[in-house]
Amino acid sequence: MTSPRTFLQTLFRTLPLHVLAAVAVVGGAAVVYSATVSTRGTWAVLGSWSLTALYVVIALVGGVVAGVLDAARQTMERLEQSLRDWLHTLPALRTTAETAGRDLSTVRQEYETLVDHYVAQAGHRLRLPHWLEKLIRAALRGVVVNRFIASCTERGIHLVAPQDFRNWLLAEGVSLGFMPVLDQLSWWRYLLLGLLIILATIALTLAWLAS
Repeated sequence: MTSPRTFLQTLFRTLPLHVLAAVAVVGGAAVVYSATVSTRGTWAVLGSWSLTALYVVIALVGGVVAGVLDAARQTMERLEQSLRDWLHTLPALRTTAETAGRDLSTVRQEYETLVDHYVAQAGHRLRLPHWLEKLIRAALRGVVVNRFIASCTERGIHLVAPQDFRNWLLAEGVSLGFMPVLDQLSWWRYLLLGLLIILATIALTLAWLAS
């Protein structure tokens, strides 16, 4: 099995595409506007090219941030799949006197530690940046373990065995933990790209009005 790409490897693939696309669209729109007013005097030319330079800087920054967000999203998807693969490799535990079940109130810290331990291992393997690893840990600890305990409480289950948590993770827990973070990363990326498109539209509109 080939090892998944690290965060930096993913970033090197996605960052240039986002930067080039942002500069081409936003900077290109500003160039069109500058060309439209190029015959309207020195001050108009200086103002238009100043606007073009500002647009290019904004496009560069926006492209970089959008690329980082996209790389983070792709890395999290690989981390989620890696977690599923790891859970499938765990041996199915048989119910015995020792593993028949433990009180629900005593397992929270154990399961939070288990989640933290896996994220730390996966984070080292995928070379996650500190901010992304911290975001994932907070999401998994705050959502997955809490949802599992709430699910057991709603069903009137007060004793849980180790395999119960593993089975629940495979059934729905992993998706519940990663979905909010993936949605958040995608939302910020689309919002940023939308703002860049709005800037380009403004420049093209000004060029149309000035023509």
